[in-house]
Amino acid sequence: MQWDEMLEAFRALGGVADNVEMREGRFGRGLFARDPKKPVRLFVPAAMMFNIEEVELTENGLRLGGDVKASEAMRSFWDGYQRDFGWGPGHEHAKQLLALMKDAPAELRALLDKPFNLDLWLEEPTRKAILERYLITRTIGYDGTQRIMPVIELANHGHGHHYEFKGGTSLSGLFPEGEVLSEYRLSDPWGMFKRWGFASGSEDFALSLNMGLETKWGMLRIENEDVESRPDRTPFLPRVHTMGRTTIKLSYMLLGHKKYPRLARGIFTKIMRDNGHVESDELFDRIQHVNRMQFYKLIAASEEAAPALGRMLRDAARHQLEAMSWNMGARPL
Repeated sequence: MQWDEMLEAFRALGGVADNVEMREGRFGRGLFARDPKKPVRLFVPAAMMFNIEEVELTENGLRLGGDVKASEAMRSFWDGYQRDFGWGPGHEHAKQLLALMKDAPAELRALLDKPFNLDLWLEEPTRKAILERYLITRTIGYDGTQRIMPVIELANHGHGHHYEFKGGTSLSGLFPEGEVLSEYRLSDPWGMFKRWGFASGSEDFALSLNMGLETKWGMLRIENEDVESRPDRTPFLPRVHTMGRTTIKLSYMLLGHKKYPRLARGIFTKIMRDNGHVESDELFDRIQHVNRMQFYKLIAASEEAAPALGRMLRDAARHQLEAMSWNMGARPL
């Protein structure tokens, strides 16, 4: 199935794809505006966004399950799309990264397991594991389920544009540099690598790794959950759970932000002050130090990995360290 042939079938089923083509770019295969001076319009109706539980991997590729209600035209489009644009060429990245991780030195694998929690990519490269990793990179939360969004899923990650949800998923706007990009989620560089398996240097902030620290007043536990971005909350302010005055648990902890370098220490100072600990600078610096040392260890251990894996890990670590370094002063909160 050729690109224009696929788009014709896509549009016949209610999809919209205006001023867009697929080609190779700086992030590999992706979507591009045919005329960067004109807007791109992409829309996948909800009826074409199948739940991950409705698909199955067969010897012939990724298919809709036999009991899924879908017209012959829909099945024909789905089969051709997955063969030539989706699963067919797209699963190779997951397959290769799982294989590289499997063959990585034991010391590196142990480090990636703890403290980096990269368990998603440390499984055996079985067909099931490859499918699971592939689906993670190609689905979006919609109407309470994880769904695949054909055509739009081909857009690479970048800032400035976001998906919109009304009757399906849309991505529209001007892309003057040519490539059609959309922000996958609010995450730091290491989080992008941990979930999607690529190193992104365009993220503005860095979060702490999971850790537990003994302090003079008790235990501080830091988790690494998703950032909550809500209008009613101070940006990057985590959920705080306390057990008396001896244990404080944070759902995540901001370490640095390129646009707001005074924010990370300001938030930490407020959390500690609200819990009766007015002297927090040294503890903040200690958390920064622990994080830096782990990434330095990762960079050193990656030298023994296969060149492709080592390069990816060092790039991801460098981007994380750069984002962490944007920490200067403290914003009063």
